[in-house]
Amino acid sequence: MLVRYPTFDLSTSSPQWGDNAEAVVIINAGGIIPAAIERFLIRVMRQAKKLLDPVADAELIADIETFNKQEGQHLKLHNEYLLWLRDNGYPRIFEFEATFEADLQEFLATKPLDWNLAYSEGFESTGCAMAEAWIDGGIAEVCGDHGSAPMRLWMWHLAEEFEHRAVVHRVLERLYGPDRAFELRKAGAEFNRPHSHGHAEQAAAYMHEVNRAGMTPAEVEASVEREHAAQVDMARVYGDTLEWVFQPGYDPAQVEPPRDYEAILAMYTPAS
Repeated sequence: MLVRYPTFDLSTSSPQWGDNAEAVVIINAGGIIPAAIERFLIRVMRQAKKLLDPVADAELIADIETFNKQEGQHLKLHNEYLLWLRDNGYPRIFEFEATFEADLQEFLATKPLDWNLAYSEGFESTGCAMAEAWIDGGIAEVCGDHGSAPMRLWMWHLAEEFEHRAVVHRVLERLYGPDRAFELRKAGAEFNRPHSHGHAEQAAAYMHEVNRAGMTPAEVEASVEREHAAQVDMARVYGDTLEWVFQPGYDPAQVEPPRDYEAILAMYTPAS
């Protein structure tokens, strides 16, 4: 794993950066999740690191440190993404991130470490499962993207999510053993996925409302139909990957990399 420092000039793009406006809203609304949850992940992993053996777990500790630095870059660029959305037609977007982050702060304050690690693995397993659809272009195709800066940001992000896909999984197994880790990751995914998705749906509803202001009833109806079609198309390109985490033998380290994974990372990896 490496820490990379790419830049993406979002000012070259409109928030309607793809031909399929309704699909683009779904992606943009998902932008409320990364910065908040990555701040959460960094804090959880710092807590977990304190329970590891500095000698026996030296390699895992080093991976946690790289993981946290990567997540720090992700949250920085996704905060810029939200600022760009706020300043280009969606002034309330940070309200939806704040509501999501308030939940995460409550989890940190009231839930034990194993619960927070399970929630974290629910998120990390989702990134691993979704990576191929993003990295190999399925999501870009659904959105009607033409190489925009927002899509390039997401593709870089998902490539790094795939790169560090096994770190939280390994921490869970190291601290709680394979059997308990299996139960935790199932519970974490079952809770995390609808929880984070529900917050993103609220942001999407707001963004659709903004976009549909001034439309005729017939135009709104057509937009709603395109929104539903986009959701179906996204589910199609993900396939059954989101079910991996519920299998007893799931090991993210063994997941086959997406076709374009190394090429995307190479675009942002400094020359040695």
